[in-house]
Formats: sequence, C-alpha cells, structure tokens
Amino acid sequence: MKNIVLCFDRTQDQSGRRAATNAGALFALVESSPQQLTWYDAGAGAQPRGMNALKWRQTAAEAARTSVEEAYRFLVDVWTPGDQIYLFGVGRGASCARELARLLATIGVWRDRRDHLLDYLLDTYVLPRTARTAADWARVTRLAAHLTGRTDPAVPVRYLGLFDSVTIPAAAARSAADHLPNVTAGRHAVAIDGGHFGERIRAVEEVWFRGAHCDVAGRPGACWPLADIPLDWVLDGAVRAGVRLRGGCRLPSPTEFDALAGSSHPLSMRKLPEDARVHASVELYVRAHPQYWRRLPARIEWADAEWLARGERLVPTGAPLPIAPATPRELAAAAT
Repeated sequence: MKNIVLCFDRTQDQSGRRAATNAGALFALVESSPQQLTWYDAGAGAQPRGMNALKWRQTAAEAARTSVEEAYRFLVDVWTPGDQIYLFGVGRGASCARELARLLATIGVWRDRRDHLLDYLLDTYVLPRTARTAADWARVTRLAAHLTGRTDPAVPVRYLGLFDSVTIPAAAARSAADHLPNVTAGRHAVAIDGGHFGERIRAVEEVWFRGAHCDVAGRPGACWPLADIPLDWVLDGAVRAGVRLRGGCRLPSPTEFDALAGSSHPLSMRKLPEDARVHASVELYVRAHPQYWRRLPARIEWADAEWLARGERLVPTGAPLPIAPATPRELAAAAT
C-alpha cells in the first residue's frame, strides 16, 4: 500500500521566490518516494491580454478537462487497491481536484487506459458542458459496476485539500451540495473578501479566512503572512490524514502577528452563510478592527481554535534555515 498525491496548481503565469501558490508550496513539502508517488499540474494561467473573453473561457475549460483526464490516467497507471489518494488544488485547480474526486466516486479507477469506453467516459463526464443530474451520474456508476464486475466501483479519496475553489468557465455549474461519498476527509479554505466566482463545497470541512482570493490561494499581490494561515490549516489536515512530508527540520507555525497583517479589502462580493465556520485567526483581527464584524453573519463558529498552539512542523532537511523564522512557503521555495 502506498500514498498517491496529486496537485492541481495555477502557476503558469507566475514566477519568483514568493510566487508559489499555497497548493504549490504544500506540494513542495510533500515527500516523493516509492512509498508516496506524486503528480503535479501547473494549470492554466490568467486570461492573456488581447484574447477574446469567449475564446479564453473555452481554452481554460479545455485545459481543465485535459488536466483532470491526465491525472486520472496517471492513477490508471499507478493505483492498486488499498492505495491512499490525496488531492490538492487552488482556484480553478481546486475545482479540478473536486472533479477528479467525483470521477473516482462515479467510475472508480479503470484498469486499462487503452479502453475506448474509458475515452468516451472521460470525454463525456469530465467537467461536462451541460449539467448532469444525479440520475445521470447514477447510470454511469451502474455501467461502471457492470463492466468492472464490482458492486461499487468507487475508489476512496483519503484527503481533499483545497484553497478558495473558483468556477471553471464554460463548464456546467455544480451545486455546493454535490455529494462526494468517497472523500474520507478534506478541508477547503475560503476567502471572506473574495470575488463573485467562488465555489462552496459542503462535502469537506469548509472554513472562511480573512483576505481576498489571492490571500487565501497564495498568488502575486497576496498578503503573504495571511496566505500562510490557510496553508498551515490545509497542511495540518493533510498530515493528520497520512501525507508524508520531506522530513528533518522543524519550523514554527503562523503567529498572531500574521493574523493582524495587511488591511481590510474595501469591498467583498461574497456573503457568508449563517452559522459559517470562520478561522479563529479572524477573531484576533476583529478585536483590533471591530468594523470587520460587518463582513460576518450574525452567527458564526470559530474553527481551528488551537492554531496558535500547533507548534512546529516537519519541513525539508536540506533547505537552508534563515536567521528569522521562515514560512512553509519560503522553505518550499528553497527546496525546489
């Protein structure tokens, strides 16, 4: 039995030491060995200047479909029963990771990548252009069960770790309540101050963090101390679920100073649901900036109350330790 870690990133339009997204920084800390196989996709970048919006939407959707199909075919090549699958993604890459989890719940892992029926299933059901009903997915599951000889073809996903999932353009809309019965554990970090196109995912533990999309996803323009807080939370869940990190050194987790970093974004397009689970780091900020309470619903639940007491985390032994405490992102950049 081995671990298989797959990461859907969004870094083709980024460069530089601090440019790693949270998914990329997390993936750089993950051990790659015969006991833990890894797969990484850089993802599509932002809309190029001068490109027609409709053409870009179609291009982005096709790139996402290709990423999910390639990840699935990688699993066809390496997965054996009993292996533990871990999926990570950021932004549109998070939506790709969610789509792969749903595909594994629907048809499992096919045993022959040359099967023409597999080509048809991937072309038809990976990020479909038109909405599929629950009955549609059930029919595909029954077909997969019949062809594979298994009562339930679903393959478990041990952990699904996502950073501010956003919709993929030109793909059919999905419900936040989409059922992912094969996901054992998962965490989705959501931006309180994000834009219009965020995705809710109720199949995993969903917690809201202060900041815009870039601050939770980790992208150019981010407040990096803020970005390190959701990175630490999703990484903590992955370690609890059994992901192996490149090990040896230890590094402090984010502090209360990180929670107070940056300024409040003047406008948020998102409305938090009643009884939203909000990360406990936000409580420190609203104590110092009471006006931020207006971004939150009347009833909330503080999540991850032990975040300040989490202590140190294993990080790559070979990475040079700076004089000042480094973030996981800085150490990840030094290790790559």
